[in-house]
Amino acid sequence: MQPLNVHEYLRQHIRTVPDWPAPGVRFRDITPLLQDPKVFRVLRDAFVPRYMDRDLRPDVVAGLDARGFILGPWWPTG
Repeated sequence: MQPLNVHEYLRQHIRTVPDWPAPGVRFRDITPLLQDPKVFRVLRDAFVPRYMDRDLRPDVVAGLDARGFILGPWWPTG
């Protein structure tokens, strides 16, 4: 059996809710990513290095979900 890459591992921990909030819509619930400390660390370790290069950093971050603030502490400074 081949080991999962990080993307596949994280994807396995995202719950799909069919037909919510409307028929035909598939809502992606990231709560399972946040509930398991091991998965949460893998998420953080995959996310942070991606934006260490100043040229790749966004100018603005908008949290469209109440949980958006949870990712804020990981943002590199300086």
